[in-house]
Amino acid sequence: MAEHSHTVLTTTSADAVWEFVADMDHWAPFLLGYQAHEKKSDTESIWTIKGDVGSLTRLVKFRVSITEWVEPSRVRFTLEGIGEPMAGDGAFDLETLDPSEAAAQGAAVEAPAPGFFLRLWAALVRRVLGGGRLEAGGAASVTGTPAVRLTFRMGLTPKGTMGPMIDAMIKPVMVATAEDLAERIVAHLEAR
Repeated sequence: MAEHSHTVLTTTSADAVWEFVADMDHWAPFLLGYQAHEKKSDTESIWTIKGDVGSLTRLVKFRVSITEWVEPSRVRFTLEGIGEPMAGDGAFDLETLDPSEAAAQGAAVEAPAPGFFLRLWAALVRRVLGGGRLEAGGAASVTGTPAVRLTFRMGLTPKGTMGPMIDAMIKPVMVATAEDLAERIVAHLEAR
């Protein structure tokens, strides 16, 4: 199974974050490769995603079913390939942190300084997406504002005879998908 999770902090209110992630119509268009989605009910939709895996590019359809809504902290869903031997799942988890927890969380995720190209890429992404996410020692520790920790996790398991080969190829895609979606949601919410 190719799986990845990504966590970001924001000073956007927990209610605003929950309102956004509780409805797939809000965040589905932010998915990497998104082409369209058709809502069948409040808990089921069909997503069309353009998948770029190595030199392969194709449109893939998934039946997405919301399996759990725990207001205001969790949305879980499953993915089932339509005409594709794939299945998976994902989740959004939200947690409100008080200012001291937010400052400690920010400090705990501080990493060694990235190289030049990574810093350049991150600056470009921040410029394109607008806003910025809460960094160590960021807004929550300065203003005394609570922060929200948003974690997005997604996993996909290719099946069939080509499953193991496709699994190896989509692992980097899962990393990019989880990180990009969580970052784009926070950038969108903070820009409002």
